[in-house]
Amino acid sequence: MNHRPAIFILAFSALTSLHADTAAIQPVNVTSTEHADLAPGGTIHVKDSFGSLTIEGWDQPGVELTVVKSLGYTSKPAATTTQLLDAVHVTMGRQSGTELTISTTRPESRSFTHPLRKGTEVTLEYHIRAPRNSHLVINHAGGDVSVTGMTGDIEATSRRGDIVLMLPDLAKYSIDAHTKLGLVTSDAAAATRRRFSPSENLIQGGASASRRLKLRMGFGGIEIKELPHEAVTPAFAGTN
Repeated sequence: MNHRPAIFILAFSALTSLHADTAAIQPVNVTSTEHADLAPGGTIHVKDSFGSLTIEGWDQPGVELTVVKSLGYTSKPAATTTQLLDAVHVTMGRQSGTELTISTTRPESRSFTHPLRKGTEVTLEYHIRAPRNSHLVINHAGGDVSVTGMTGDIEATSRRGDIVLMLPDLAKYSIDAHTKLGLVTSDAAAATRRRFSPSENLIQGGASASRRLKLRMGFGGIEIKELPHEAVTPAFAGTN
């Protein structure tokens, strides 16, 4: 007896079912962009951010914030995914013409306790463009922080991940960088490590420096790179 047609039908049905299940599992993300006025030299506070945070200096007088909320690949109903994404709030508000705060709030639930773990929980990407001589004060819960083309003071703290700075004229900075468990690398100076300690420190410059970096990392690395003048784009051009 020839069973080939039956086997073919079963195989075709399985492939069709697999395709249907795969089609139902789709990445979910929502993107929003907003702007706020901020005078050059103002202060930007970034509070309780998590995920990927990117800040770039530009020549405009205000701040542009783009946030991408992602839920990864999921087959959850649309109403459920919308509820999960809407539960994470990112707001941008001005305290004055020279001070701006970008805050993130999220539910205190098991779905949001591990912002770096992959899966079906919400993760965020922040893309911020700001006047290059702004003073940055960053309190990051976890994930990577990247700052490029800024010339103002920077204070950044993160529990885990990496902090990467690409800045012009590193010689103008005093640097105070510390990791509890991780490496500190810099084009300006070499970091030091105590014997049998997993932490590293980099102290460079003093009170006479015109710019200041204060960086703290729990579990992860800190990298401070000189931004070559020939690599500076028009958005980063100029100095304080």
